[in-house]
Amino acid sequence: MRRITQVAILGAFAFLFMQFLEVPRGLFAPFLKYDPGDIPALIATFAVGPVAGITVELVKGVLITLFAFKEHGPFGVLMNTLAGIALVGVAGAYYLVEHTKIGAIKSLILGVLTMTAAMIIANVILTPVFFPGFSRDQIVALILPALLPFNLLKGAVTSLITYLVYKRVRVYLYEWIGDRTAW
Repeated sequence: MRRITQVAILGAFAFLFMQFLEVPRGLFAPFLKYDPGDIPALIATFAVGPVAGITVELVKGVLITLFAFKEHGPFGVLMNTLAGIALVGVAGAYYLVEHTKIGAIKSLILGVLTMTAAMIIANVILTPVFFPGFSRDQIVALILPALLPFNLLKGAVTSLITYLVYKRVRVYLYEWIGDRTAW
């Protein structure tokens, strides 16, 4: 029960980070915005495992849908959730295999690369569906100047912050959870 509560609280933090710490208007394209909402999901992933991280992303997506849907719309919610799941799923799966400090760094790099590839593919496929005014050719033209650098930068910043704060945050989570075998 404590793990479920922890995942729910981290999901709420992910929503709050996304909602209130979002950096408006990306440098690369006006529709690309950075938010640190994936940090709590990565913390859950490293602490409990990839299923917990993915669940945090899903909780964040549900909360966005319930409380901020007008701001983000169906496309924004879907894309943010896909990006987060790609990042935390791959990072968490690799971290299970190599549970060391170097393994954490490798897992974050693999997660960022996977998220970047997934978001390029998702944008090419889904943007013309949600926004018929955009052709696939227009989206493909945005890969090098916008989609690739934005997603690499977003993933790198999120991963770096997570790497720097995880050990400190984990101590408080241990105290709050009380069940160290879950970690």
